[in-house]
Amino acid sequence: MLKKIFIYLLWGAVACYLVFAFIIVPNIPDNGQCKGVLITVANDDNGNLTDENIMELLGNEGLDPQKRKLEDIDCHKIETFLDGITLVKECQVYKSTTGRVNIDIECRIPIMKVHEDGGNSYYIDSEGDTIVDIHKALHLPIASGHITKEMRKNQLKDIACAIYNNGFWRAQIEQVYFNNLGEIVMVPRVGSHIIEFGTVDNASEKLDKLYTFYSKGLNSMGWEKYEKLNIEFNDKVISTKKNK
Repeated sequence: MLKKIFIYLLWGAVACYLVFAFIIVPNIPDNGQCKGVLITVANDDNGNLTDENIMELLGNEGLDPQKRKLEDIDCHKIETFLDGITLVKECQVYKSTTGRVNIDIECRIPIMKVHEDGGNSYYIDSEGDTIVDIHKALHLPIASGHITKEMRKNQLKDIACAIYNNGFWRAQIEQVYFNNLGEIVMVPRVGSHIIEFGTVDNASEKLDKLYTFYSKGLNSMGWEKYEKLNIEFNDKVISTKKNK
């Protein structure tokens, strides 16, 4: 009986050793060199922030984890640097159990390009935050005119979201111009008319009303017939025909 118990204990010890040797030990990071960098980037369909870009930026700052000891790699410092890139919404940097450095990045999604009267150019996201780290051309509506810093989180953000969240208007609106009264004039991609939008108040409702006019009016009467479409007032579209 004692012999059987001894055998069972021996085999149990062997099993525990095998688990430790083949599963646990390989996952314990050593204090040697970094075994690689794994970068994951979300919400960057246009490829403005590639693995090569990130490694080059880290290298320029002396933060490249490659060929360095794990104990010498400051993940928090890398996070802080990457968070300073305006295209980056959120970033996490950590050492994995396999000795690699993981960099997980979530990007902001640009929804409109902005050209201010003062010469500043940038993109904004759905929260009105500015993005300047865009190196590839994006086919988005352009806002221009009298745009102040205070407008980015309010009027500019509201009209940008109203356009971007509707596939038809995202494709149709080419330019959004703000005058010094905060009133908007839009230039469409199709048709030779301009759209006098008024203020950004009730933006989605105005666009819905204009879409109805497009589908029922312009499709039957012709897209080149009008010079102006005014949707400043919520209950109607005022159309101005071209002079013959």
